[in-house]
Amino acid sequence: MRALLSKIIYNVITNVFVCFFLCLAAALLASPTIDWVNFGINYLVSFILAMAIGLFIPLTRIGRWFTALFKVDNKTYKGNIKYRLLATLISSFIFFIIINPSLTVLNYFILHDMTVYECFMNWLINIPCMFLVGFLSSLISDFGAYQVAHKIDNNF
Repeated sequence: MRALLSKIIYNVITNVFVCFFLCLAAALLASPTIDWVNFGINYLVSFILAMAIGLFIPLTRIGRWFTALFKVDNKTYKGNIKYRLLATLISSFIFFIIINPSLTVLNYFILHDMTVYECFMNWLINIPCMFLVGFLSSLISDFGAYQVAHKIDNNF
């Protein structure tokens, strides 16, 4: 039970920040003024998707597999910067390939202000920025979330 609670707490803390900064970056890339209703819809959808990803996809196992490809010690997460960077990179990529296209399609149907081609091209152009925002916000929020989750369950 403690393991599940720590996983839920970790995901909530991380995803609150990551989804906020991703939605903020997307809103600012779309327009200099933020449409707060659209921001809220995007935030809610991205948070739900992120929680599902974090709870049901074995990100720790995938992170260990990915870091092993680079021969990085992946037995401990705490104090292991190479492991943190690579594990966050692969998990950010997984979140990105699910959430970003989903929100792009959602926004196409909600806003109706672009053609399919324009929407697709905007998505392609914004990939580097959105991935970078997702990676950096994950890396930063992950540390605090890990500390809290580790206090709940020492094996986390």
